Amino acid sequence: MILWFLGLTVIGLYLSFIMMKRSSLRSTLIAVFGIGVVGSLLLITLDDNAHFGMVKRTTTDEQTIYTASPNAQLPMLLKQNIGTDGKHVVYIYKTDPKKKAVHTKADIVVTNRVTTTANATASLTSKTTRWQYQNGFYGALFNHEGAGQLVAQHNQLVIPTSWSVLTTAQAKQLGKKLAALQQPTAEQKASLAAAVKAKAAALVKADPKLAADPTALTKQAKAAVEQAMIQQAVREVQAQK
Repeated sequence: MILWFLGLTVIGLYLSFIMMKRSSLRSTLIAVFGIGVVGSLLLITLDDNAHFGMVKRTTTDEQTIYTASPNAQLPMLLKQNIGTDGKHVVYIYKTDPKKKAVHTKADIVVTNRVTTTANATASLTSKTTRWQYQNGFYGALFNHEGAGQLVAQHNQLVIPTSWSVLTTAQAKQLGKKLAALQQPTAEQKASLAAAVKAKAAALVKADPKLAADPTALTKQAKAAVEQAMIQQAVREVQAQK
């Protein structure tokens, strides 16, 4: 609407200044249309630079998120550095286990914070502040230009303590380490067997009833040792910069 008004006042100013003979009416119209032109330009400038007629509105959205890891037994929250200074990162996750992974918005006005929880599910709470017009009049006046412009967004990612936080590069390195564990050397096999035996003995000491089923005991001990090896591999890649 403001552009239409600007155009009409410019035309009116031109016609009154060029086409009319000198008179009090001509002077009055020049003054009126001149004020209209200047006022329109001032309002457009204020809207562009100072968000005239707009207010900041904050909305909060909370959703359950899922690991982007292809291995359900090794859930993780992935992150990717943006730029070279390492000050800004995006976090990668899924909003649906069956869909492709997505990431937090890459923008300097977006901040992310990660915390852990004892709960089994992960969540993302986003508080987003945007410029919106105060009412329909201002929106129509400026043709809703700039409405919805992002001011700031704070993302709170809450993940279970069982999740790991890795960069995409660390995740690739972890995949290589785990793949190597699937093809152990003779020495590694012997070390694994000894670790399983020791773990089984520790489990029986803690709960003698487990000795009644050697097969189940060995399976439990092996799972515990393998999990410990995975966690050790995670710590190793996390220590890498």
